[in-house]
Amino acid sequence: MEALFHWLQEQLHALPSAGRFVVWLVLGVLCLLVLSLLFSLLFSPFMWLYNRFTDRNRSNVIPEKELVTGELTVKIKGNSTGEVMETDSGSARSVHPARLFDEKEIAADTLYPIGTKVLIIEFDEAGIALVVRNQQFI
Repeated sequence: MEALFHWLQEQLHALPSAGRFVVWLVLGVLCLLVLSLLFSLLFSPFMWLYNRFTDRNRSNVIPEKELVTGELTVKIKGNSTGEVMETDSGSARSVHPARLFDEKEIAADTLYPIGTKVLIIEFDEAGIALVVRNQQFI
């Protein structure tokens, strides 16, 4: 290790001052990269715990018994999860994960393509919007 250090020191002295500046700049950037990776590894379990025990999309849930119209931005087929964007909340847009509400449609593996106009019936305990096709737009 000591021989490597002496060799590196000799190589740096052989370079012009601009070359030494570039080498030290690259070494500094590499050190910052290594430190950021170490901090990421160190704090990732804490962030996982924080995300696991916090909001889970419950703070933006619509009040009960209030139907809201929306439009699918990601398709839903059968029991899969898609995405719905509220369309009747004025200029603000809110996007939620979505699943089909009707058990018969889930069992029949019904497809709601992107752009389908839907009604958001309710939200389940995980904050996922349960939707049905909006008959007004058919």
